[in-house]
Amino acid sequence: MILENNKLGSAIYLARLDKHYSQDELAELVDVTPAHIKHMESGHRMPSIEVLSRLVQVLNLSLDDVFFPEPKVNAKFRKAMRLLRLCDERELRLVLALLDAMHGPDKRATIPSSSESQEQEESAH
Repeated sequence: MILENNKLGSAIYLARLDKHYSQDELAELVDVTPAHIKHMESGHRMPSIEVLSRLVQVLNLSLDDVFFPEPKVNAKFRKAMRLLRLCDERELRLVLALLDAMHGPDKRATIPSSSESQEQEESAH
């Protein structure tokens, strides 16, 4: 039976690809068979606590990310916050001015697509 949502299997699969491991290589590192890796990735089998512990270590997985993934919007927000922390005072004022211009009273600014931006640049020349 395939486990609902297969969050863990997907996380194992993506982390394995990120580390450039084959199923055989990961199986050897975690001390299971390649078939066991295949079944976990496809959601047909759940790892034991011991195997899960080894997977987390070998693949550098966060259990929070596996079992409680945040929506992509939150990931974008976290990235924006991380970048804002790097800004000096002048840069922060510039970002705030841009946001005010985009979302201030009676403003509904839209960001043009890259093709629209290119067309605008070409028509200006």
